[in-house]
Amino acid sequence: MSQFETILVEDQGPVRLLTLNQPQFFNPLDQKSGPELVAALEAADREAAVRAVVLTGAGKAFAAGGNVRLMGEILASGRSAGPFFSEIAAVLNRSIITLRRLGKPVVCALNGVAAGAGLGWALACDLVVAAEGARLDPGYIRIAVTPDGGTSALVTRLIGHKRASEFFLLGRVLAAREALEWGMVNRVVPDDQVVAEALAVAGQLAQAPRQALRATKALLIQASLGDLATILEEERQAIVGMVDLPDFAEGIRAFFERRKPAFA
Repeated sequence: MSQFETILVEDQGPVRLLTLNQPQFFNPLDQKSGPELVAALEAADREAAVRAVVLTGAGKAFAAGGNVRLMGEILASGRSAGPFFSEIAAVLNRSIITLRRLGKPVVCALNGVAAGAGLGWALACDLVVAAEGARLDPGYIRIAVTPDGGTSALVTRLIGHKRASEFFLLGRVLAAREALEWGMVNRVVPDDQVVAEALAVAGQLAQAPRQALRATKALLIQASLGDLATILEEERQAIVGMVDLPDFAEGIRAFFERRKPAFA
């Protein structure tokens, strides 16, 4: 049951399971997957039989962020990376706003690494059930760019300024148990149980009174991120300003050459 190229859609009773399905590329954000995620979420919101949504990833990763292969191709061609990042950041921003404003609860089954834009997708969900082997990886500083997907605000408001500084400025990767301790995920389960547990949580939400659930979600989001659209636009402008600088090119080269970057 899927009309999409990058997302699998499956209904389990009143819960819709959406699976990011480009495992060979670690489920990246790109010009196809971003709009398809928005369309899949909006379709779930329209259908009365769907009462809750679970979002997960196929393969080893939840979502590894932007498509670094495409970034490398742009740099190799000598073109400016700015227009690409402006477009892809706009796509990401729309998907984050859709996740946050969806009238139905969304549970993330964090099956593996969430990096970059994937981190934004995971944290934009209402609840996060993480596999033991899952990791939260900011990644940005290693390729000389700034946070996106609302993560600069989402993370800071979840864990506070000092821990957020450690997470982003040092590029600290958090294991699932650390993320639970820091308040970035709701629960941690064995790897092979993460989707089942997320479906169980979503099933519980599906039994709640629909209108009260919708209104409560809206109130919580307004209280924590009422300025989301402004934050997303500021992030978009910041990252576009970074990607034509020499440090970004060095970060991408180092990524492909599997070495530590030597920034200017």
